[in-house]
Amino acid sequence: MADREKDLERPYVVAVILAAGYSFRMKSFKPLLPLGSVRVVEKAVHAFQEAAIQDIRVVLGHRANELLPVLEGLKVQSVINDNYAEGMFSSVKAGVKSLSQDIDGFFLLPVDNPIIQQNTLSELYQTFSTGKFGIVYPAFHGKRGHPPLISCRYANEILDWNGKGGLKNLLEYYEVDAVNVELEDRGVLMDMDTPEDYRKMLTYMASVPLPTEEECYKLLKMNNTPVKVIEHCKQVAGLSCWLGKQLCEAGCVLNLELLNASALLHDIAKGKDDHARAGAEIMANYPEIAEIIASHIDISLDATQAITEKEIVYLADKLVKNNRIILLQDRFNAVLKRFEGESQAQENIRQRFKNAQMIQTQIEYMLQKSLQNLSNLELRRDANG
Repeated sequence: MADREKDLERPYVVAVILAAGYSFRMKSFKPLLPLGSVRVVEKAVHAFQEAAIQDIRVVLGHRANELLPVLEGLKVQSVINDNYAEGMFSSVKAGVKSLSQDIDGFFLLPVDNPIIQQNTLSELYQTFSTGKFGIVYPAFHGKRGHPPLISCRYANEILDWNGKGGLKNLLEYYEVDAVNVELEDRGVLMDMDTPEDYRKMLTYMASVPLPTEEECYKLLKMNNTPVKVIEHCKQVAGLSCWLGKQLCEAGCVLNLELLNASALLHDIAKGKDDHARAGAEIMANYPEIAEIIASHIDISLDATQAITEKEIVYLADKLVKNNRIILLQDRFNAVLKRFEGESQAQENIRQRFKNAQMIQTQIEYMLQKSLQNLSNLELRRDANG
């Protein structure tokens, strides 16, 4: 989204995250509180990284020395606000002052608003790219939230503003240049000023609804997943859902919506280094899906554990080559031949084959039938993509 060299016609935008405050009302240092498997500041940074924002600046002040090592690992720019005791607007100014003249606009996000969906940032950017508006707000059910995307033509006004009423009061003077983008993302309204807010955010994250099939296809396209890979994902999803329904009829308890979405998105980051991990990071707002994506190449098996959506997607992925269902043995023979002479690679492949065989054997036992004739199975899926 912010790759200047690739597309000079598209506006170059950056992200400014405000993390300099005292966290008085929380009574704990907000940026370093745990949120799922990461800390709050990491969650905020990941939100922009997943939306392909490459230039991310985090404004620091209070306890900056504790945040600096975390930010170094995230590969973002730290901006020190020596005046953080004056309040949040001093951090807004510090962030804006760090912007260079080649930047067209900036997202502005308080660190305690970290659960922003990737699609939200993309929609805001698309609206900003039309050139019709200089201030683009996300809205949920008519109420404005964070982060706004602000044109750099307001940079001088921000730096010259006396600070009364903060940024909100300043931008009210330019309402004619503002627009709301209505989005299905409750996270744009959720902050964590107090311990109660924090508990609500944790609860919300644990109950985020799964993306619909249409939304899955949009996510694949948004992340530039190749068409051939999408066709593979569709077939893996078809096979996963077929197996899931069969297992449900045999008494298994499975979430077929989770199964479908995870299978459709399992290769969303195909082509990137360690694409299972990269895909899980893209889908971090959906922890159950992210966990399945993360383990679709290598999986840890427990012989005493029941078959779950994770094992089904793992097996289906191994049974589908390109967009054709094939026998496990044929699939792995071809892969072994490709890595002939590479002992470590072949060892990894054999372990994956063993894992797939174990899952297939367990499913066959539960269904009381062989899966050897799956290649004749016709899976018709309606492609919303």
